[in-house]
Amino acid sequence: MVDFSSGRCPICGATDDDFVPHGKHRGQFAKLSTYSAIVARLQWNADAIDLSADADAWPRLAADRRARLTTLLASFCIAEQAVSEHIEPFAGATDDTLLAWVLFLQRRDEDRHARLFDRIAAEVMQLPGETAADRRAAARAHVPEPILGLFEETLPALASELASGEVDLQQGVSLYHMLLEGVVFTAGQRALLAALEDDDLPGIREGVTRVDLDERWHIGLGLRHLSHARPSAEQVDALLARAEAVAEVWGDVVPAATKQYAVTMCHRRMSVAGLLQPPVA
Repeated sequence: MVDFSSGRCPICGATDDDFVPHGKHRGQFAKLSTYSAIVARLQWNADAIDLSADADAWPRLAADRRARLTTLLASFCIAEQAVSEHIEPFAGATDDTLLAWVLFLQRRDEDRHARLFDRIAAEVMQLPGETAADRRAAARAHVPEPILGLFEETLPALASELASGEVDLQQGVSLYHMLLEGVVFTAGQRALLAALEDDDLPGIREGVTRVDLDERWHIGLGLRHLSHARPSAEQVDALLARAEAVAEVWGDVVPAATKQYAVTMCHRRMSVAGLLQPPVA
């Protein structure tokens, strides 16, 4: 497991301040060129992660544990492919060429995440299908309906509206980065990592840890954009209200405390970006 005890990522050298400012740096984000440099050091190969021990251990897991992991992993199999596909219009919705480049880097991450979870579906979970699309079709049977709704209906509709100019990049970022990645993925990844602490599935654990590191900068990028876009108080309130709802898409597979953690983090991000007044002590 990656050790953050020093406060600095041992892979890319970044601190949380590089992506989400703290304390006296409230509302101050790194330059986009800094993101690009840090992201270059975060690159990894989804095909290089060894899943052989995981494949051996999977059939021997307790049935209830395997069922819970199946729901979580199948959900990410569906969701990561969706975010990979539907991030494409985001770069076209900005005139800032550097932002468009960093969004391209994010899409490269999302493609890698989709590849990792497809490998897990094929090699560890042994979902049927000759192609990734076949395996996603098989995975759908294990995914809660609210998650399917978010990633197969809500996100594609938003991407279509962004591509046509019906909504702006701020609205796209609010859903994609703040809610889907910042709440749904945060809750699901935290639940997965907790379920993998015993290292029975070391390859999946390594992969999810690396995905989690990537998501940190994705969320930071989205928050940086909102900090510059300055949404209204009403828009921020609507985003936070929706955070409560989307956290519940996991149902019982993610503990209530973990879902609440993701919602609390969403509030905290809005605050450190200067978009929400911090609570009175």
